[in-house]
Amino acid sequence: MLRILLIDDNPNDRLLAIRQLEREFSDLEVEQVVTAQDFAQALERGQFHLVVTDYQLRWSNGIEVLHAIKASYPNCPTIMFTNSGTQEIAVEAMKSGLDDYVIKSPQHQVRLRIAVRSALERAETRQKAANLEIRFQTLLNRLNVGIYRATFDGSLLECNPAFLRLIGLGSLPQEQASRFIELYFQPEDYTQLINQLRENGEVRDKEIQLRRADGSLIWVRVSKTFTKIDGKGIIDGLVEDISDRKRVELEREQLLISEQAARMEAEAEKQNYSLLSEASRLLVSSLDYRATLAKLANLVVPTLADCCLIDIVEANLIVFEEPVVAAATPEKEALALLLRRFYSTSADADFGVRKVLQTGEPELVTDARANSFLLTMKQDAETQRLMRQMDIQSYIIVPLVARDAYGPMHLRKLGTITLITTQANRRYTTANLNMAQALALRAATAIDNARLYQQAIDANRIKDEFLAVLSHEIRTPLNPILGWAKLLRTNKLDREKTALALETIERNAKLQTKLIEDLLDISRILRGKLSLNVCPVDLATIIRAAIETVRLSAETKLIQIHSALDPAVGQVFGDPGRLQQIVWNLLSNAIKFTPEGGQVEIYLEQIDSQVQITVKDTGKGINPDFLPYVFETFRQADSATTRKFGGLGLGLAIVRYLAEMHGGTVLAESLGEGRGATFIVNLPMIFSDTVDSSKGIDIVATNTPAFDDLKILVVDDDPDSLELVSFVLEQSGATVTAVSSAKEVLEILPQWKPDLLVSDIGMPEMDGYMLLRQIRLMSPEQGGKIPAIALTAYAGEGNEQRAKAAGFQAHISKPIDPAQLIETIANLVQG
Repeated sequence: MLRILLIDDNPNDRLLAIRQLEREFSDLEVEQVVTAQDFAQALERGQFHLVVTDYQLRWSNGIEVLHAIKASYPNCPTIMFTNSGTQEIAVEAMKSGLDDYVIKSPQHQVRLRIAVRSALERAETRQKAANLEIRFQTLLNRLNVGIYRATFDGSLLECNPAFLRLIGLGSLPQEQASRFIELYFQPEDYTQLINQLRENGEVRDKEIQLRRADGSLIWVRVSKTFTKIDGKGIIDGLVEDISDRKRVELEREQLLISEQAARMEAEAEKQNYSLLSEASRLLVSSLDYRATLAKLANLVVPTLADCCLIDIVEANLIVFEEPVVAAATPEKEALALLLRRFYSTSADADFGVRKVLQTGEPELVTDARANSFLLTMKQDAETQRLMRQMDIQSYIIVPLVARDAYGPMHLRKLGTITLITTQANRRYTTANLNMAQALALRAATAIDNARLYQQAIDANRIKDEFLAVLSHEIRTPLNPILGWAKLLRTNKLDREKTALALETIERNAKLQTKLIEDLLDISRILRGKLSLNVCPVDLATIIRAAIETVRLSAETKLIQIHSALDPAVGQVFGDPGRLQQIVWNLLSNAIKFTPEGGQVEIYLEQIDSQVQITVKDTGKGINPDFLPYVFETFRQADSATTRKFGGLGLGLAIVRYLAEMHGGTVLAESLGEGRGATFIVNLPMIFSDTVDSSKGIDIVATNTPAFDDLKILVVDDDPDSLELVSFVLEQSGATVTAVSSAKEVLEILPQWKPDLLVSDIGMPEMDGYMLLRQIRLMSPEQGGKIPAIALTAYAGEGNEQRAKAAGFQAHISKPIDPAQLIETIANLVQG
């Protein structure tokens, strides 16, 4: 770009000059000087190639301006463009170094652009001549530098001995090819040199490889000039051997690269070790994991990231806790939180935190600004806009994973750590990913330990609260029982008081019995020993019976019970007594927590393939904070000594276990304290083509495979489980022999020769594993190859693997689903 300094305090004249110059030069930049201050600043900057000045200025004159320019920039071309000068002024200016003098008049002003062009060419010529003189002197003074002169087509005219040594020749050959010089240059280098000569007339200090006569390559530095002598194009070249310098530079560069890499690796290792040590110290400094995670986030910013987000999720991987965030600036922190809002509310995100939580695999994006990366993401335009606004260059997301006591196969996803860099010169690598995973491992351990500690505290507190409540609830009915019993022994009570005493004793004894039954039920449930006597059940009948049971309690508190039972609802498979226990517990709870004059509603309806029981009340409601724990064993919203309502907190836990044993679910809803509660039980319905409702005790479908002529040997030390399995199999047509010990199996097996063995695992003296090992040692004729199914209350994945390893063909967890048992046997028999 041509830069011209225009000095004139007349705006019209400046405009005139600029128009003339723009007609000649397309790539032009004109700096206008109007005042002495402008001129001084322009001289100081010196960013111009040529000066155009007026003679008559308010603050000076053209001669003084010329002197000032030549004093600072003696080689700068200067043209005077004026209408107030004289011949004497022009002569004086030319003597002072003025390049041209142009009159401001309509007939002369067109000369301005010609004068500028000529002045620039003369200056360029002068510069070339000076450069040529310097180069010539250098050539003469450096005897180890090759010097040559050639025609433009490459014919060598003359050279010095150093040039011949460089190209590997002792002397010039007698006959030369017309392109002699070109033979010793690489084709692409020679073409580039010629093009540069054509464009610029010279090439300076070009470092290239020269091919010697023997074919070897050496590094040289080439300078060339192009001139015309007698109308012929002449190239003068200067060639210097720099092979030794290049070799040293290459060795030094390789050594420097290796040194820098080793230093960076050592520094990175030191930094990583220091960072991990400090992170470990922080993470064990407190059992408040949110506080320690905040310290961790602030530790990695800005050492490892410009922004760090730590997300903790619930077990369902959907509900996010408030994030822990640290960023280099408050603006980046705000943008990170805004961006997080999108993925924390979008369950179908195919990238980032959601993807890492779903797959359990880390995510490393080296270049987050690449179009290819953005196109693969399915997020909306707003998310992409936020990422660009935050200027995310690269990011890493690693899962927070805890391993539980069942081994490395059992992983619990606790959340994620996200590291973001917004620096253009920083890109995350695999080494950074390894560092992030090491941090995540330590953080996950700290979170897990803190949670386990809190759970232990909560469990201990709940245990203490439960024992206190249990003591109170057992002693409370004992007090009137013992008190009235002592009074009765005195024989001083009349008939009315005696009747009241007996009624009170009976009522409290029943209450005591209910408490003990609940405790026993919970014990059976926890041990997997709660059995069901399954048959088709009409839930409407069950609900009516439960309503009648609690009606007296409701009437005592003036509570209305409204029921709406759809008569078209089909039957369910279940234990009538346990199903009534579910309904009774829910109704009792509703009446218990509903004040006098309130209302309890119960509905029975069909929702798709499910039967739904809904119990609603207008009682005290459930605090939103307690709602997630309402079905947990021993949990009570109020366990203080001042509580208004009694009980052990077992009823709803039993409801949940019984509902799940029947293949159903239970859900609690409440708008808050004082706004009532709703409990919804869903149970799978029996379809009309699955069971004949006229047969009240059938428990298998009519299209279930018939086991006629199939002999099955069943062993279980629990009589209820043994009776249930035997009943299910006999209803399917099988011939069943039921025994209660492994010893009996070994005695019966060779004699009866059954087709299938169904064995419990947990049995006294000899368990199911030991039994099957004994059987496998027997000959096939004695039953050593009999197919076997394991039934056990130990439902872990490790137990199933152990059963398969012991030789069982199938593993079924208790409580037993009759349909699953029938299907498993059918598959074994058909297989």
